Amino acid sequence: MKNNKLFKFGVIALSIVLVACASGSSDEAGCPVIEDRKINVVATTPMIGEFVSQVGGDNINLTVIMPSEADPHTYEPAPQDAGTIADADLVFFTGLKYEPAAVVKLLESSACSANVLAEVGENVYPIEFKEGGHDDHGDHGEEGHDDHDDEEGHDEEEGHDDHDGHEGHDHGAYDPHFWFDPNRVVYATEYIESKLVEFDPSNSASYESAGNAYTDELKGLIGQVSDLISTVPSQNRKLITTHESLGYLEAKFGLEVLSTIIPSLDSANEISPAELVDVIDVIEDNNVKVIFIEAEAPSVYAETIVAETGIKAVDGLWVETLKAGQSYPDFLIAAVELIVDNLRNAD
Repeated sequence: MKNNKLFKFGVIALSIVLVACASGSSDEAGCPVIEDRKINVVATTPMIGEFVSQVGGDNINLTVIMPSEADPHTYEPAPQDAGTIADADLVFFTGLKYEPAAVVKLLESSACSANVLAEVGENVYPIEFKEGGHDDHGDHGEEGHDDHDDEEGHDEEEGHDDHDGHEGHDHGAYDPHFWFDPNRVVYATEYIESKLVEFDPSNSASYESAGNAYTDELKGLIGQVSDLISTVPSQNRKLITTHESLGYLEAKFGLEVLSTIIPSLDSANEISPAELVDVIDVIEDNNVKVIFIEAEAPSVYAETIVAETGIKAVDGLWVETLKAGQSYPDFLIAAVELIVDNLRNAD
């Protein structure tokens, strides 16, 4: 533990030195001036990096900090990450307390200015975790959001902008896994586009064109997911997962996530015997047939649950990140197909 703290201190200290020693012209905030060059853009996770890449294309130099297939909740920043962030003109991160505290501190200490930090999650009208008291995730005017014309529906989400609820929760009040609703990814795309245009107005037409094209692709993805889920008999659309990551899939497409082994974003992988009994009771009371074990954070309790209930365990559900070379549509369809194939044949 002591060595871990020293490592994190060293990373932050190095970031300060790198910022102080950065060469080249800079503005009043100490950020490098963009003069006839591509802007340097950083994304914390492969998922966010995918969205940024779709809009930025060849107009940006993009660096993704976390490697493919790593669990973003437990990522430990590397010393070189400080320099990467210090050199960035713009940094996109998920937010909503998704990234580990060490990564957030590194962003705050290494970025040349707070103005270059762009939190994507707060701009997708996030839903609250179930444990926060909102079981009816779908009450945010989804139809209006799909058309992008329901300004009143957007106003209902204003409480998310001030983050008053975020600071009072160990794991955040809002669910950051917005990529399980392609419509939320549309909002993310629009936000990313707006920030790129703000920092690099000379390429605004290119960003807007790419953003529009990606939005069209995302809207088509909504229909594909709906069609897949519609093949599952209604009585089979109940499932258990490792931790709370499918709230947007539930809210948008009608699956029912009855329980999770680990609540919200807790990566400690520890629950009490009483909590384990609760999960088993939910499975038995609702005749749930399948438990999905997430690839990034398998639970040590899954084996016990399977033994006690006879439920089928399905491995390999990726929920947090992309595999190397994988696109977001491929990620989403692969996850939904895995879920659908096993629920459809759950009897």
